[in-house]
Amino acid sequence: MSSIISSVLLFSVASSAMGFRPCPLLGPAYPPFTLNIDEPEVAQTLKWLTGNFTELVDTNTGPNGDVKATTSFSIALFSSDKGNTDEEPFFWQFHHTSPELKKTSKDAIVVNKDSIYGIGGLTEVFTIWSLLINGDDQIFDEPVTKYLPELNTTDLKSKAKKDPTSVAAWEDITVGQLASHLSGLARDYCVKDLSLSKSAEKAGLPKSTTKQDCCDKTSKCTTADLLKHLATRPPVAPAGMTPGYSNLAFQVLGYIVEKGTGKSFEETLQSTILDKLGMKQTSVYAPKDTSAGVIPVSEEASGWSAHSLVEKSSRSMFSSTKDLSIAGQAILKSTLLTHAQTRRWLKPLSHTSNPKNSIGAPWVIYSDGKYPNTSMVDVYTVLSNEDHDDGLYSSYLGLVPDYGVGYAILSADTVSPADLNAHADYVEPVQEAIVKLSLKQALNNYGGKYEAANSSIVINGDKYPGLYIDGFTSNGVNFRETLAELLGIKKEKNLSIRLYPTQRIDKSGDGSKQAFRAVLQDKTELADADTPTCVSWLDVDKFQYNGHGLDELIFTLDKKGKAVEVEIPSLEVTLKKSSK
Repeated sequence: MSSIISSVLLFSVASSAMGFRPCPLLGPAYPPFTLNIDEPEVAQTLKWLTGNFTELVDTNTGPNGDVKATTSFSIALFSSDKGNTDEEPFFWQFHHTSPELKKTSKDAIVVNKDSIYGIGGLTEVFTIWSLLINGDDQIFDEPVTKYLPELNTTDLKSKAKKDPTSVAAWEDITVGQLASHLSGLARDYCVKDLSLSKSAEKAGLPKSTTKQDCCDKTSKCTTADLLKHLATRPPVAPAGMTPGYSNLAFQVLGYIVEKGTGKSFEETLQSTILDKLGMKQTSVYAPKDTSAGVIPVSEEASGWSAHSLVEKSSRSMFSSTKDLSIAGQAILKSTLLTHAQTRRWLKPLSHTSNPKNSIGAPWVIYSDGKYPNTSMVDVYTVLSNEDHDDGLYSSYLGLVPDYGVGYAILSADTVSPADLNAHADYVEPVQEAIVKLSLKQALNNYGGKYEAANSSIVINGDKYPGLYIDGFTSNGVNFRETLAELLGIKKEKNLSIRLYPTQRIDKSGDGSKQAFRAVLQDKTELADADTPTCVSWLDVDKFQYNGHGLDELIFTLDKKGKAVEVEIPSLEVTLKKSSK
């Protein structure tokens, strides 16, 4: 008994020591910001970033790990809000040309925003994007066999039913599962196939008895050839069971794009995305003109000359940081998709065994943020060439939808592909600076006192996510006490009311309207040990009056983005912002 009491006391002390932890809604903690690279929060961070990258290439080491002296790279940071940046699609850039590249490249080159690199697996983003543009995201729920009936023969279905360990049940695989690494299909064809090695038998492997039809001539392998092979290839797992990376899945998606549009993958990509966005330095396969190309060692060794038809929709593309910034901006701004489509696209579709990572289409989603001092922030990433399959190129694309920012990193090495994690880790302070800027602007635009007859509300901000309601009077009554009583909170001072934007925005007229929801919490409520209870999503719109949630507030902003009034629909009141 004493041990139980001791445990309870220890838990109580620990919970008390942790203090109050806000439980924000998932999503941005503040309204959309206006990028201003001259603001101290941003300017100082970008200066720090330039200094750290300069030191990194000078010393080949830094707080995030070592980098190789043989790596040339280009990095750009972009935002969906151009703010006061210049005409470029990014608000910061850094480029480094390795001395080794100059030695091995046939042309004198200094890498810059227009330099063209192989982007390998980043091709997958464009494959999914073109699929959504041409087929809507409802296509994700459709079976693969609707578009590729050759995978739905009676013989294949019979074999899959008889022995599911040997043949994939193609009618069970959806287009969305191909896109989100949940198809259960084999990873590659030919790549890392040890039977192609002349030393395989010396390494203890038995003599190969299987002929790989396309592996010695992949540039001539047709769609029919690959589908014939893939139809009988043993699956890794049943569809929808577990994430498993598959280049073959993205090649099949390329065929589905072609079936849906009646054009080649290259033609579809060019007309659907590249031409519309003016991405002149991006192509499927390397451009014939090599003048802007970053080509370490040779065209063959670098991967510049690779031209595999069976990989064109999985890792065949070439691009520059300028073009990838244009693409990243377009995704974040929903330039080619509706906002509803983009919201559905930029969402997790599966967990992984790493609690920090989820999976999207084709994203690897990293859950960032320093809870409870910041909201959880999802970074949607694609990292290419971790397995050294794309020659001497590596690439990294990251999007932060909650704050409308992202980054592109491209590299080429003269020895082996670079590990870009050390480069990407430097970007995190920029994200933190953007959050600080968002808070500053939110407080400046929304903070203050709003008044009507016998009613008022005071909005403020602090170090925690979201703005908060400091004082609240309705019809002469302390409404904080009313809300506290509804929640069973005895003392009104223990009630936390924090506001979070819902992205319901009306931009009609000279100004705009932005809807928020309030999260009500008891500051004294004990959290679960080691797993803080955060279930605010369960309580959204919980208390109703006059057909509206008590937690709904709608701000009206002028053309400068300054709040001039706030409507609380449930209380049937609109309060004007005080000029005091």
